[in-house]
Amino acid sequence: MVAEGWGFPLRSQKAHYFTEDGRSLCGKWGFYRGDMEQGNDDSPDNCTACKKALQRRKAKEASEKLKQEGKIKSDTLKFIEAES
Repeated sequence: MVAEGWGFPLRSQKAHYFTEDGRSLCGKWGFYRGDMEQGNDDSPDNCTACKKALQRRKAKEASEKLKQEGKIKSDTLKFIEAES
């Protein structure tokens, strides 16, 4: 079973993205333990607020990874030119 992903709660017209604790990223659903799927993030059936929150979350994770690798400065988030 997938720990987090897109799921359709009962009586919902849109799919919502649920985290490991069972809450949706948009905050409209507080508990969900049904079937979930990964990917398909741009489906028109997905909640717009969850899509935006997921994009922000992925961008934050990517910037943290780049910070750790030393490819961007942590204070300004500017790219450091790689040495050739």
